[in-house]
Amino acid sequence: MDTTHQDPTDLHAAPDADLDADLDADLDADVVVVGGGPAGSTVATLLAQRGRDVVLLEREQFPRYHVGESLISGIVPLIRELGLEAEMDARYPWKYGVTLVWGSEPEPWRTAFNDASPFDHSWHVDRASFDELLLDNARAHGVRVLERAKVTSVRTGPDGRVGGVEFEQDGRRREVRARWTVDASGHARVASRHLTDVDWHDDLRNIAIWRYVDDFRPLEDSGDILVEAVPEVGGWLWGIPVSANRLSVGYVTSAAAVAEATAAGRSAEDLFDAALAASRVARTMVEPGTPVPGQRTVRDFSLTARRFSGPGWVGVGDAVAFVDPLFSSGVWLGSSGSWLAARALDACLTDPDAAPAALGHFERVYRQFVGDMLAYVRYFSDPRRHREDYLEKAQAATRVFAENSQVGFVSLISGITALPDIVGFDPLGDRVGSTFAAAMSV
Repeated sequence: MDTTHQDPTDLHAAPDADLDADLDADLDADVVVVGGGPAGSTVATLLAQRGRDVVLLEREQFPRYHVGESLISGIVPLIRELGLEAEMDARYPWKYGVTLVWGSEPEPWRTAFNDASPFDHSWHVDRASFDELLLDNARAHGVRVLERAKVTSVRTGPDGRVGGVEFEQDGRRREVRARWTVDASGHARVASRHLTDVDWHDDLRNIAIWRYVDDFRPLEDSGDILVEAVPEVGGWLWGIPVSANRLSVGYVTSAAAVAEATAAGRSAEDLFDAALAASRVARTMVEPGTPVPGQRTVRDFSLTARRFSGPGWVGVGDAVAFVDPLFSSGVWLGSSGSWLAARALDACLTDPDAAPAALGHFERVYRQFVGDMLAYVRYFSDPRRHREDYLEKAQAATRVFAENSQVGFVSLISGITALPDIVGFDPLGDRVGSTFAAAMSV
């Protein structure tokens, strides 16, 4: 099927309608992307928009469940670039800010996106449908999407350069020969685990435990998410109104605390219940509600890869960097890395001699974003500070000076500070991104 004439506004193309007729044939492409989550579908779509031939391999069949339902407003320019803003507004409830119960003062406090952003809202999303929307959008732009495609090995040449991947789909073994390979496979790190080591951030080795509650009591600012520290038991709680009727409520605590509790005969459910009982606000949201059967647990270990790219390959999203989800920055960080990677790879495909400069610049800027968020999460993770300390540290770190110190805080946690370096990214330019991570040590 010739996908070059497919209507890019048609987001409902039949799954795998764009695959080669010969299901046993190997494939050739400019770029192969491993992973169809937000980072993978974003880099694939942006490259296809630039006329590049892209194959995307996704291990699962969408829609599939995923946690991470709250987006920050810094993602709005990307959603617009993908042509999906109207669809997002129609599908998902708006998120206007964050209500926090954090710091030495007992009263909740609030930060709104429009305090420091041209975008007054982002969205609370159902990740199954959101991720499927992004993947269908990639299809609609001509990306050859193969679902149920499990990558089994990375192809490398005698010089060590990555030249594609081998995969298995419905019992058939095939390979994709590509000039560039993108690992967007999340924590599985399907390709990058063979290409680079990672640094685990031991102070952020956490476990997330969560469930859903229907008919909950909303916050006074009903479009907000709740982030609440529970220092009596350790860790923090989230509350995300994923719909008018359903709340996602979760507890994040250290892996060490979970291991200790398990050794003492306490379950993850016991830990969750104790955290909820120790809360001031989260418990009032769920008390009138009806719990949805089932509870989920996932390892939330923060990491940064030693390398984000190498000969023939690039990594984006959780495959190369994951930061504690305290500020809901995961999808934004991954998709921002994809924006940078798409522009860098387009430059590499246009002029292979430019690859070292383009990828070097990509890695410096992307690593800076990750470092900035990681540094502030570490500072903020101490829930005993005064609220103004958090705000002033963010203001100093972002170099945003205003009468209201909250401006810097919103700029940082919403991703707005980094937008000039993302939207204006020139892979062959000399801009190295924001520099406020260094200020975190001041």
